[in-house]
Amino acid sequence: MSIIQLNIVGIPYRKDLYGHVGEFLAEAPGHAMTLRPESANDSDKVAVRAYDWLGRHVGYVSSPELPRAWGALRCSEQNKLRGMIVGSNIEHPCVAFECVVLDYKGPVTDLYPQKIFLDWKYTGPVLDIPEEFDNLVYMRDEIIDRLTERDEWDDEAQAHFISLVKRFSAYLKYDISGEMSDYRKHLIEMLTDIGDCEFQEVIDELTMSAGRTGRETTCGSVLEFWKEQMQSADTRKHLMVHQRKYNAKTVEKELEEFPENLYFEWKANPERFVSKLYYRHIPREVIWRFVSGIAFVEMTNAIAKKAEDEKAIHEKRNVILTGDNASYIENKE
Repeated sequence: MSIIQLNIVGIPYRKDLYGHVGEFLAEAPGHAMTLRPESANDSDKVAVRAYDWLGRHVGYVSSPELPRAWGALRCSEQNKLRGMIVGSNIEHPCVAFECVVLDYKGPVTDLYPQKIFLDWKYTGPVLDIPEEFDNLVYMRDEIIDRLTERDEWDDEAQAHFISLVKRFSAYLKYDISGEMSDYRKHLIEMLTDIGDCEFQEVIDELTMSAGRTGRETTCGSVLEFWKEQMQSADTRKHLMVHQRKYNAKTVEKELEEFPENLYFEWKANPERFVSKLYYRHIPREVIWRFVSGIAFVEMTNAIAKKAEDEKAIHEKRNVILTGDNASYIENKE
């Protein structure tokens, strides 16, 4: 028998709680809560909903804790978890859910299958990695290095570390790869295990940032960042040098073979496309090759469209007019 505790986030965005979030958080501890998989969520297939004691959908299990939630759900014959709300956080609106699970075997490890993405074949051009991603890698490595030196910290060093983690969390929303999602989870676990109350603020920030990133893939800065990577003039300019080296039709054929029809999702609904990229936990290298291919095909198509438009304009300049009063050729070449 194991006691499982999970954070429930996304509370301010549930319509049943609009205007009453503070009241709900104050009242929630001590009340019952039930968790159920959200089978109809096309973007996040492993999302787990939280229902309160009045039957209202009030939030979701936080993304970093989904492997534990599914580990517990797989031990439940009814595919749900019933428990209690044991705490709430008003500053970072969330509640702590706790339940007892029999025969719990630990977090699931197959929640985000990656082999189908790693097996995808791509032979087209690849864009340079954005500066934002380089900054993230630097900060990730710096966080790891500083944690190994923690015994030597003074108050100033600890304050600098907390500032670094907050900055890392702010940048983190732009990298929707599986690696960074996993690192966020790992960092939360490391800071929690240290048990220093000074870290609680950044633990809460990292926990909430996963949900914030998910929301902003369908609107807001995350969506705009990724659309910029695929559609900007600078991106197309960078790819111009590859126009003759690669065949756009071949590249597009490879894009069409990307798992789960995500290329067709991009063409139909860019907002939902970016959201699905995030919730699939796809490796960064694979995402970036995929995005590069999309940008290359769109650039090539734009160039072809421009050439067709110019040809049409040129043909209109060579007009033969006939009639009772006129018969002439206007050639402005």
